[in-house]
Amino acid sequence: MNGLIGRNRTLGELMTELRARLGFMTQGSASKNNDAIIKSFLQEGHEYVFGELEPPAQRKKTRIRVLPNSFLYDWHNDIEDEPINPGRVLSVWLIVSETIREPLRQGITEYDRSLDELRDQPRKYDTLNGQCELWPIPNREYDLLIEYTAERSRFERLSDRSSVPDRLVSLYALATAKAHYRHPDAQAAATTFQNMLTKEKVRQKENRRYFHRGESDLDRELQVVRTASGYTLGG
Repeated sequence: MNGLIGRNRTLGELMTELRARLGFMTQGSASKNNDAIIKSFLQEGHEYVFGELEPPAQRKKTRIRVLPNSFLYDWHNDIEDEPINPGRVLSVWLIVSETIREPLRQGITEYDRSLDELRDQPRKYDTLNGQCELWPIPNREYDLLIEYTAERSRFERLSDRSSVPDRLVSLYALATAKAHYRHPDAQAAATTFQNMLTKEKVRQKENRRYFHRGESDLDRELQVVRTASGYTLGG
């Protein structure tokens, strides 16, 4: 299990908490009658928060074995047996040797494809018919190192853990449920959720650094620092 996701509570635990905060626990066994809607509030919260954040727990790396004379490969993490969404791929590297890794550039042109007799070390990749396409066609075995952001984790069984901070999922569901049941403090719960979501967004964005490749050696040492208020260029 992903270590960060393992810190989050399960769907079952969040359902128990939500029932308690809504006052349903005092109804005894009758409180279970609301399980379907309680579960749906939490699942909606899980989906919403995932869409608002950039969950570091979902950032993964995997390898795909590349064979000579074969240029199409499934976007799939065989180690964890999960599909890779090409739109969530962050980078693709070719492992040339134990000490050399070359980044592949995205984008293969029709002119490239016309050179179908060429066999060499791949330098580009693209998505063709739902598969990873390489160019030139590999001349020998390699490994591709793919870094990507995984899709939202399953959140249906009681034992499934949230792939985003569980407190945000809980607060979203609480605000939605209070509004649904017309509790007078529904707006206060919604405001608390929005404030915590904003703080989490700021926390994730602060101190991120991106290297800027310029013409000179000095330029290559500069870093683009991402902050909550924008981007700055610094050493």
